[in-house]
Amino acid sequence: MKKYKVVNIVFDLGNTLVFFDHSYFSNGIAEREKRLNTAAFRKYIIKNKLDTKLISGRMNHRDFFRKLKKKFDLKIGYTDFMYFYSDVFWENPNMKRLLEKISRIRKYKLFLLSNTDSPHMTFIDKNFPYVRILKNRVLSYKVHMYKPQKKIFKYLLEKYRLEPDTTVLIDDMKDNIKAAASLGMHAIYYESHRKFMSEFSKVLKIK
Repeated sequence: MKKYKVVNIVFDLGNTLVFFDHSYFSNGIAEREKRLNTAAFRKYIIKNKLDTKLISGRMNHRDFFRKLKKKFDLKIGYTDFMYFYSDVFWENPNMKRLLEKISRIRKYKLFLLSNTDSPHMTFIDKNFPYVRILKNRVLSYKVHMYKPQKKIFKYLLEKYRLEPDTTVLIDDMKDNIKAAASLGMHAIYYESHRKFMSEFSKVLKIK
């Protein structure tokens, strides 16, 4: 393995720092809407790229709600709808410990690069305080770009003046790993925490 003098660590958010399952959203709505077909509900969102429009900042959540309310004749109100939409995350204790540990090592600069939207980010910052350690952030909905588009990685590097070969991305999506690596960044695929730590400790010499 080529040795990098890594000083910049870029974290993904979903299924890396925190776990999530979007089916919690549709299942939660279905608890109120007994006739809702959850498979059709999820399929409609994906087919019409509503999720992509949200994370890229091209759709607001009021319009998202109105579109689904009309399509599926929902009776649920906006506040409860957004509660179920946001409450789909849970803590990754292994990454919590790691992030807290690394944040105390001054030679490393830490960043967050995430495909997300405002309600999800607000929910995460409120319920998982360790994520707030990451002050330097590039969030898809704010910059109207999203992974694995190369331009969002370039934006991160340029915004914070990072050298690719001193920067490592930690991400659970292989397409994102490939995009980062194509720009000269080191990238570690996050699937099993044990496997991740094996590679991470080699790159950063952290046990």
